[in-house]
Amino acid sequence: MKRLLIAYDGSDASQKALDTAVNCSQPQDEIVLLTVIPAALVESTFTNMLLPTIDLSQVIQPGTFKEKAMENLSKVAKQIESKVSKVDVVVEAGDPADEILLIAKKYDADIVLIGFKGYGKEGRFLLGSVTDKVVRHASRSVLVVR
Repeated sequence: MKRLLIAYDGSDASQKALDTAVNCSQPQDEIVLLTVIPAALVESTFTNMLLPTIDLSQVIQPGTFKEKAMENLSKVAKQIESKVSKVDVVVEAGDPADEILLIAKKYDADIVLIGFKGYGKEGRFLLGSVTDKVVRHASRSVLVVR
C-alpha cells in the first residue's frame, strides 16, 4: 500500500497531478487530497488598503474560505474514491509549501504529487515558488506533473 499526497488547488496543473496519481495508484493505495488557503487571503495589507473603511470581519464569515474549499475538495474526492481504498480530504490555512511539507509528514506520505507552474520566457523553465520550495525541502519523493 502507498499513500499519495496530492496538492490540489483546482488549477489545470493540480488536476493533472490528481489524474496522474489516480492512474499510477493501485486499489489498495490511499490518497490524501490537500488544499491550502493562504493565511493572508482575507486580511492582507493589500485588501485592507483597498477597503480601509470596511470591517472585513463583518462581511466575511469566519471559516468561509475553508468550508468552501472543503466542499469543493469533497466533490473531487467522490470522483476518485472508487479507484483507491481511501481518500482523505485536508484543508489547511498558511503558507502553501510549508503546509504541503507538514501534511506529507503528518500522513507519512510515500510521495507528494504537485503541479508544475511554468513562467518566464527567457528560454528556461522555472518552477513555481510553491513547487520549488516543496521539491527543495521535502523529506520524501516529489513528483512534479506538467
